[in-house]
Amino acid sequence: MKKFTHTLLCCLLLLFSTGMYAQKGLQIASVFQKYGNEKGATYVELSKMLSKNWDITHYQSLKLTKAEKALPDIYRCLESDREHARKIKEVVTDGHIQSGYYQLPPVKDKMNRFILFRLGKKGEATLIYIEGEIDSDDLVTLIFSKD
Repeated sequence: MKKFTHTLLCCLLLLFSTGMYAQKGLQIASVFQKYGNEKGATYVELSKMLSKNWDITHYQSLKLTKAEKALPDIYRCLESDREHARKIKEVVTDGHIQSGYYQLPPVKDKMNRFILFRLGKKGEATLIYIEGEIDSDDLVTLIFSKD
């Protein structure tokens, strides 16, 4: 029984550390940690291969139905992280990012990283982090496909 408990604990630590490593050095990691368990938040994290077609190995998303309290933190983190990123697409209204798709420098060979952000009309906000061998063109296709 001790061996099983020890093995289970090691596996859980490994799984947790995978998510932490994926966002190493990124400010948005604090947004996921701080607001992921808030009331009105939907937090999803997947750390396995999502698709043979898209080669996504890590996916994290946070949707806040009422984002007004979190927006200052989100904008601060986005501003910091996007300094090192390539803008794929960005919409700014009245000096505030309404939506943005950014490609970060890779951590490992062929391991692309992306931050996606969208502020909805009803005050909801969605923040997504994606990591994998998927390239920006395939990511845009995946996001806008109607399948």
